[in-house]
Amino acid sequence: MNNQFSENLKRIRKEHNLSQEQLADELGVSRQAISKWESAVAYPEMEKIIALCDKFNLNIDDLLHKDIKEVKGEEESKKKINSLIDDFLKFITDTINLLSNMNFKSKIKCLFEQVIIITILFIISFIIVSLLNYLFSSILSFLPNNAYLFITSILESIFIIFCLVSSIIIFTHIFKTRYLDYFDKLKKEINIEKENIDKTSIENKDSEVVDKNNKILFKKNENKIIIRDPKHSEYRFINGLFKIIIYIIKFFLLCFALLIAFILICLFGTFIVSFLTYKTGFFFIGLLVEILSFSVITIIVLLLLLNFIFNRKSDKKKIIWSFIISLIVFGIGCGLIFIGSLNFEVSEDNTKMLKVQTTEHEMKDGLFVSSYNDLEINYVEENINNIKIEYTINKLCDVEEHFNINDNSIVSWGNCKNPIKVTKEFLKNVNDKKIISVNSNIEKITIYANKTNIEKLKSNSINFYEKRKQYDETINYYKNKINELETNNADLNQKLYDLQEELDNLKNAE
Repeated sequence: MNNQFSENLKRIRKEHNLSQEQLADELGVSRQAISKWESAVAYPEMEKIIALCDKFNLNIDDLLHKDIKEVKGEEESKKKINSLIDDFLKFITDTINLLSNMNFKSKIKCLFEQVIIITILFIISFIIVSLLNYLFSSILSFLPNNAYLFITSILESIFIIFCLVSSIIIFTHIFKTRYLDYFDKLKKEINIEKENIDKTSIENKDSEVVDKNNKILFKKNENKIIIRDPKHSEYRFINGLFKIIIYIIKFFLLCFALLIAFILICLFGTFIVSFLTYKTGFFFIGLLVEILSFSVITIIVLLLLLNFIFNRKSDKKKIIWSFIISLIVFGIGCGLIFIGSLNFEVSEDNTKMLKVQTTEHEMKDGLFVSSYNDLEINYVEENINNIKIEYTINKLCDVEEHFNINDNSIVSWGNCKNPIKVTKEFLKNVNDKKIISVNSNIEKITIYANKTNIEKLKSNSINFYEKRKQYDETINYYKNKINELETNNADLNQKLYDLQEELDNLKNAE
C-alpha cells in the first residue's frame, strides 16, 4: 500500500482544518474509509483520487508519490519569484504611467529630486565605505602584504555591494512613497472630481476646474497632472534647492539674453552698413533679406528667454509661425546671395594690390635680415655703403621692423593697422563685383648692398641658423637625457619598493 499517499492525505486535511467526517461528507464516503486511507489499510478509487486533486488543487503524481510538504515549498518559492518579477514589472509600468501623466514642470522637478537623492546616497555610501576600509585596514595591518591586499580588496568589494544594494532599496522606497503611492491617491481624487463635474453637466470641455482646497488643477480632456500640489508639498529643502537652481539658470539665461541683445544691435548696424553694397544687385537684396530674417529669429529667441526668466506666457502659435517664416525668408536670402555671387570675379593676380616699402640700415658686424614667414631673400649688388631693404607688401598694409640687439638681426613682418582703409577697399571691390584676397604677408624681400656687405649678410645668416640648429639639437639631447634618467629613476624606485617588501616579509616570517 502507498504510505506516501496516506501521509499526504493526513497533512492536507489538517492544513485545511477538516475532520475525517467533514472530508468524508465532501467526497461522499464514510468516515471509516477516510481513516483506512490515512492508515494505509485501504486505497481509494481513481474517481476519489481525482476528486481530492481537484478539491486541493494538486497533481495526481504529487499526491500519490511525492512529499506534499516539499511540493508546497517548491510552489511557494515559485510564487515568491513570480511575485517579485510581477512587482518589479508593476513598478516599471507605474513609473512609466506616472511620467507620461506628469506635466513638463513636474517632470523636471521629479528628475531634480531624484538627482539630489542619488547624490546624497552616493556621498553617504562613499563615507561609509571609506570609514569601513580605514577601520579594517588598521585592524588587518599585521597581516603579510599579499594577504592584506587580498582580504582588504574582498572586504572593499563587499562594502561597495552592500552600500549599492542598500542605496537602490532606499531610493526605490522613497520614489514609491513619494510619487507612485501619491499618484494612485491622486488618480482616485481626479476620478471623484470628474464624477462630480459630470453630475453638474458642465458642457465647456476646455474649462479649468480647481477645487476649493486647491488640491489639484486639471482640464477636461487633459490628463496631465501636477505632482506635489500645495497640500502635499514635502521635502521643502528639495523645493528650496530647486528654486535656487532655477534662479541660477535664469541668471545665466539673462546673461545670454544680454548677449543676444548685443547681437541684435550688431545686426541692425550691419543692416545699415549693407546699403554700401547697393551696386551688387541680387547680392545686396539677398544680404538685406538674410539680415532681416536673422534679426527676427534673434528677436524670437530673445522674447522666449525673457518670457522664461520673468515667468510670462508666450503665444506659441505666433512664435512657431514667425520662426518658420523667418527660416523660409532666410533661405530665400541665401539663394539671392548665391545668384548675385555668380557675377563676381575672383582675381588670383594681386599685383595691383601690392606696393614697395623701402628702409635703410647701417652695416654692422654680425648683421643679417630675417622675416617671420621665413621668406627667401633676394640680394642685389649695388655700389652703396649702407643696406637698403625693399619690401613688397599689400598696399593696405605696412612693414614693421625690429632690430634685435642680442643677435644683430633685423626681423620684419606686415601689419594692416588701418581697418577703415581695408574696409573701404573691400567695399570698393565688392561693388565692382571683384574678390581680391587681402593679407598682411610680405610677398618679397630684396636687399641692395655692395658685394662685401652682401657676403657678410649671407655669412652672418648662415652662422646664425647653424648656431640655432646646434642649440636646438643640444636642447633635444638634454631633454632625451632627462627622460632617460627619469625612466631609470622610476625603475630604481620600483626595485627599492620590491626589496623593502621582501624585507618586511622576511621580518614577519621570523
